[in-house]
Amino acid sequence: MSRTITIHDLERAGYDVVSPQAIFGRNSTLMSGDPVFKGGFHAVSPDEMFGNASVLAEVEPQAMLEASFVDSFVYQLFIFVAFVLYLHMLLHSWGFIGAIWGNLFSVHSERRMASEGGELPLSYFKVAAIIVGILMVALVGVRIADIGIAPNSPIYDSLLDTFIPVVALMFVLVLVAWLYALHTISGWITLSPAVEELSSISLINFVRYVVLMFPLVGAWLVAPVDSLRGWSIALISGTAILLLIYLKDTFVFFIAKKIPILYWILYLCTAFLLPMSFVLRMLQN
Repeated sequence: MSRTITIHDLERAGYDVVSPQAIFGRNSTLMSGDPVFKGGFHAVSPDEMFGNASVLAEVEPQAMLEASFVDSFVYQLFIFVAFVLYLHMLLHSWGFIGAIWGNLFSVHSERRMASEGGELPLSYFKVAAIIVGILMVALVGVRIADIGIAPNSPIYDSLLDTFIPVVALMFVLVLVAWLYALHTISGWITLSPAVEELSSISLINFVRYVVLMFPLVGAWLVAPVDSLRGWSIALISGTAILLLIYLKDTFVFFIAKKIPILYWILYLCTAFLLPMSFVLRMLQN
């Protein structure tokens, strides 16, 4: 039967036994107890392992990373395409930007913009602004859905399995088609050039919003969650200002044409509130 080998046995055998002080420092000592523990693993307290002043650090469990709409490849691709097209639009049609800035707070801003640039004669600028604006509105809808829908809800899980930016883009295209059909049919019925002028006012204000607000909207679309509140306040403030300018432009138009204000309210409800309520209804279902 084998016996336990001690340090003294090792010294007598010729081994050079190094003291604990030489390895761990002058104040270190060997733990008291049997040198060999034959009962398996032995749980050691922090005090025994590291000293009397040691404590175990409490580690908070980290939540698992949850999937998000804004992390999808399609969402990032839409942002990249809109950003490249926006920069190319500015470089290609920089001369028209001055008309947008200079007439921002004018009483007849849309008329001055039309007289300086005509009915948006720069076809590339108009088409590019519309495409960028459609992508921008679709992405804004995706980000709002990502913020407003709880990640643990079944609706969120079902939408993650779809190309939600493409779905949002389809809704925006339906809205654009509705506005185009509304102005076209109204022009056929009334046989008046005033409808075309009203359509030009809406288009010019939309282009103005895209040109002025896209940098802020782009920052809001990619902003981290912890800084989203500040970007949201800035975005809502800028949108509210430009929305008031658009309402002013349309109000001045109806007053100048001696059209009752009731028709102005009816136009806004038919052109914007009705399709938006339809989209919200579809999302709820």
